[in-house]
Amino acid sequence: MNNPDPIAAAIHETWRALSAAQGWRMQPHLDRSYADLAEPDKEDNRAAARRMADVLSRARLTLSSDPAAVSVPPATIEAAIEVMAAAEHKGWMAHRAANGWTHAPVRNDAAKQHPSMIEYKDLAEAEKEKDRNNVRHYPEFAARAGLKIVPLA
Repeated sequence: MNNPDPIAAAIHETWRALSAAQGWRMQPHLDRSYADLAEPDKEDNRAAARRMADVLSRARLTLSSDPAAVSVPPATIEAAIEVMAAAEHKGWMAHRAANGWTHAPVRNDAAKQHPSMIEYKDLAEAEKEKDRNNVRHYPEFAARAGLKIVPLA
């Protein structure tokens, strides 16, 4: 992906809209437009955008900018949700580890410690659901960036 910013911005703005619609609060330093984020926070969104292609490929899917392409139905993503959620978590963990994060039982952002820095299979069900939920929003991320999720040729 040459420029992950359109999808990165779409990811960020989708989560901002969801937080407002569902009544949960983002961390204050993240509750601002993508353009106004600090560079490390933009990079977290860019990393999420870059790993979408890999995660989608696990279900034989890809992103397309072809206006004639037909998006897959949500059921297609749901059918592969576990393999895709595991890949999403692995990619998230790799990005965090590359930036100095390690596992700890309690999250400590200043020390770069996070309790979810473990394999997907070992996560609590609520934590797995966060990864599943992220993947379920891939079609919205794609649409906000002018893309579609389609079968891999």
